[in-house]
Amino acid sequence: MSTCLAMIGVGCTFFLGYASAQNVWPSIALPKSADAFGIGEQLTANGLPMRIQGFVSQKKPAELLDWFRQSLGKPLVENTLGNKQILGRAEGHYYLTVQIEAAGQGSKGLAAVTDVKAMVQSREKTQDSNGRWLNRLPSGSKIISQVSSQDGGKLNTQLVIVNGHSETLNANALKDIMEKDGQELDREVTSDDRTLNRIHARLTNGRTLLFKGKGKEAVATIARDGNGSTSIVLSIVTQMENYK
Repeated sequence: MSTCLAMIGVGCTFFLGYASAQNVWPSIALPKSADAFGIGEQLTANGLPMRIQGFVSQKKPAELLDWFRQSLGKPLVENTLGNKQILGRAEGHYYLTVQIEAAGQGSKGLAAVTDVKAMVQSREKTQDSNGRWLNRLPSGSKIISQVSSQDGGKLNTQLVIVNGHSETLNANALKDIMEKDGQELDREVTSDDRTLNRIHARLTNGRTLLFKGKGKEAVATIARDGNGSTSIVLSIVTQMENYK
């Protein structure tokens, strides 16, 4: 569990999960020196439903680690992944994890509570969702990640897809998929467009498609690298009342 949390900071994929209304999620207390910020109301990391809170502090990582060792209780598992220190502990069918690393003169971190009991069901939902996408995407496509969060009445989903097909073939496939999902192509920009360059400064080639529909919108960025591989980043925002 702690390894998955550590991967969040380096692009670990997520898919939205829903906890049972009867579940009372435990919380992780933060020290007074920490300033907290939200990361979606609820996420699922590779089939693990979780709630995550980010924080920053002027305290050094060692000071924060000592504080959390006392507050989290025992037994406590400690791991190191790169420059991140990770503490973890089981509580009922939940798993509590704190990740801390240096940031400037202080520290930054993530505190996550994972619903381990719901893991199997959520993973099945993730596999089903991926399967529905793969059945409609060009042959040979692979879903590298699916990141979703529920926040403020909106469902935000991001898919990262790779295949060996051209940008044009992928663009046409996405237009067809999105149209069937109730979103029409609003406009398209290329890597020469100044707006695209501002939004995707690291994209040296490719095209971006913007879709709109009733209660939802999407942006798809398609780029082909020098090795013959095409990457697609598809971001979809849906009002929850329209989500089925």
